[in-house]
Amino acid sequence: MTSAARLPGLQRFGYGVGDIGFNLYFTTASLFLLYYYTDVLGLAPATAGWIFASAMIWDAVADPLMGYFASRTRSRWGRYRPWLLFGAVPLAASWVLVFWPTGLEGSALVLFTLAAHMLFRTVYTVVSMPYLSLSAAMTSDSTERGILASIRMISATFAGLCIAFFTLKLATLLGGGNDMRGFFLTAIIYSGIAAALHIGVFAATIEDPALRAAPLPDAAGLWRMIRENRPFWIVAGWLMAGSTASTLFGKTLPYLFKYDLDRPDLIGPALAAITASAMVSIPLWTLAMRRTSKRAVCLAGSVAGIIGYAGFAAAGSNLPALFASLVVLGLGSGAGYLTFWAMVPDTVEYGEWRSGVRAEGIVFGLISFIQKGALGVAVGVLGELLGLLGYVANQPQTADTLSAMRYLMVAGPAALGVVGAIIIGRYPIDRQHHAELVKAIESRRPDTAAAEI
Repeated sequence: MTSAARLPGLQRFGYGVGDIGFNLYFTTASLFLLYYYTDVLGLAPATAGWIFASAMIWDAVADPLMGYFASRTRSRWGRYRPWLLFGAVPLAASWVLVFWPTGLEGSALVLFTLAAHMLFRTVYTVVSMPYLSLSAAMTSDSTERGILASIRMISATFAGLCIAFFTLKLATLLGGGNDMRGFFLTAIIYSGIAAALHIGVFAATIEDPALRAAPLPDAAGLWRMIRENRPFWIVAGWLMAGSTASTLFGKTLPYLFKYDLDRPDLIGPALAAITASAMVSIPLWTLAMRRTSKRAVCLAGSVAGIIGYAGFAAAGSNLPALFASLVVLGLGSGAGYLTFWAMVPDTVEYGEWRSGVRAEGIVFGLISFIQKGALGVAVGVLGELLGLLGYVANQPQTADTLSAMRYLMVAGPAALGVVGAIIIGRYPIDRQHHAELVKAIESRRPDTAAAEI
């Protein structure tokens, strides 16, 4: 199989649905873990925020290291697939530990919560980084990568929809009045599904021999490849703005519905409205991306996001208007998810063309470092801000606190959306440019595929 060959449907589907498993961890943590820490475990908002942030920042630091090790892996199964096979079960176990009902209190509870979260993030990195890198190792064809990203994002948003809508309901049902027990049993169910899916990714995918045969990168070559990779840094800048915006909005949303609107029953449907809209829009954005460009679709999504934030601010307590704004935000999110994960693999070839060094692992490791670092810092700052704004868990909030929370979750993300649009507007790789890069690279290594076989 050449690096530009059409991938079989089983490989496309088998790879893409693996992201359901990762989102059973990542999205559940993103949407509900801060809430679980404050409103179920009873941790102070600042303490909860910095536990989350510390683990996320550690995860971010570990990502490029894991990316480097994964790039240097050699096995009969390839560079990246073995990590999915052998890491699936340990990752599931670490997730269950995060919600283990220890009965601890005070400092002991804080230390255990931090340690469990750090362990989970470590194992998550070990499995997720090879998965992300695998998309660039299966094919170097830009259109195929767009299809892989589309299936991945449909799977991810489907998982997000289910997580947003069912997690609190499932925890309440399984807990029978004990939220701690309910979250623990929910974690067991989610982790079992995820482990099966990740083993399935290993079984369904194949790494392209021509790409797998690229020489092992050294540290100096890696640095040169990243330093000279202008498209990578453009995507990274857009990612920092978008990740911070989504964190400020998404993690404040449950508090707004619970305390301002007095509708905690609508937390799940509100989050589900965003993810459902994103999921439905991704096939349409995929079609638009094939007819235009990744940059054009990303810019369109940024505009939709800014409109959604503005609409949410104007809606006040009007529930239909609020949900309409969330749908618009979901449309923007769908475009962002799709184009981001379609752009990043293409920066691998750009870096290889400029430097002669190919390292999918380090590219995805660094981009994940930036994403999680931005998320971690944003969550830590959000926890501090909630405390400064006077937030007290499970108590009525003051009018000033609620007003400040609304401003925080709309004004900041909207401004960051504008910044992100300006940055991504400079992304230089289109379909023709990428095809030229691949052709130039393949002309340099005509015998590598044969040597590998």
